[in-house]
Amino acid sequence: MIRYESVTKVYGNGKDAVTALDNVSLEIQAGEVVILLGPSGCGKTTTLRLTNRLETLTRGTITINGQDIMQVDAVKLRQKIGYVIQEIGLFPNKTIAENVAVVPKLLGWSEERIRERVDELLWMTNLDPRTYRDRYPAELSGGQQQRVGVARGLAADPNILLMDEPFGAIDPINREQIQDEFLRLQAKLKKTVVFVSHDIHEAIKMGDRIALFDKGRLIQYDTPEAILTQPKNKFVADFVGADRALKVLGLIRTGDIMNRSPKNLLRMTDQAQDVLKFMDSKKFHYGIVLNGGKPMGYVTNRTLKYEQGPIRDLVETYPCLVEEKRNLRDVLSMMLMYNLMTLCVVDDNGDFIGTVSYNDIQKAIKESYTDEAERNGEGE
Repeated sequence: MIRYESVTKVYGNGKDAVTALDNVSLEIQAGEVVILLGPSGCGKTTTLRLTNRLETLTRGTITINGQDIMQVDAVKLRQKIGYVIQEIGLFPNKTIAENVAVVPKLLGWSEERIRERVDELLWMTNLDPRTYRDRYPAELSGGQQQRVGVARGLAADPNILLMDEPFGAIDPINREQIQDEFLRLQAKLKKTVVFVSHDIHEAIKMGDRIALFDKGRLIQYDTPEAILTQPKNKFVADFVGADRALKVLGLIRTGDIMNRSPKNLLRMTDQAQDVLKFMDSKKFHYGIVLNGGKPMGYVTNRTLKYEQGPIRDLVETYPCLVEEKRNLRDVLSMMLMYNLMTLCVVDDNGDFIGTVSYNDIQKAIKESYTDEAERNGEGE
């Protein structure tokens, strides 16, 4: 656990003094990803740099697992804390393997142990060591270099990882991919991560909790859901944006709200007129057609009205299918793009496991705001 108590950082003296961080207190639990968020100059990077003593505290204390960091040798402290920065900072004259191995070498690891660790981390970060370990940074793309930066930060297997806008310099497509890769990695490793960002979308996606700063002060420290649905003041509301409801959708997974037992399921061999009678009796506007447990598409009352025989030739194929882990913001985008009110949800094998509808999404948004209001005692 990392604890910040009344942490203050002042640059300069007297009339020229500038308070970069003003009496900040918060706790970060082991295994959490906490995003330090805010506009430029708000104090988030200063907080990060104070944690590994790249900056010196003016007042207050920072403890890691109960130990005051000012009582620990600064070099030894940094060797135990991973550090990943936006500029990546790879040594251009060292191979990828040598870059990843910097801290383990400083710690006196054996060559065999270093090699095994380097290869393990390159595999973890989707860089085949057989291809990349002997290359130089200039031979890699920006996204690949950033993966190496993450691997280097994890090289000595630190419990704590500090990340200063690590994906900020990468193009949007690669950034999304690397964020997803890091989240998969974090689910496995369970590091304590302190992550600086100025991007609310990134903070919502990556963080277990968000610490929102302004002018050196900690304004709100809460879960992404609470910050979106219950902003503490106007600054928080303005920072997260007027489209807070849409951002909430990025937090909810399809599996959280999907209908796992829809009643309008059909088989390819079902007869058109039988299906039409069934749908009319149940007031279904459409039916989902399965074959061997996989969704083939759908039929509507209109397409069946004058048809005879099995429905296999009448099926309209779904333009897309949804995975259970897909967030609702993406699902809503698909619905709008293809003008569909309901989509099929499939598992990793492509087998049908349920549906998600526009009404399901609308209900999820309303419930997220209602739940937050009830937790805060509103409406009593």
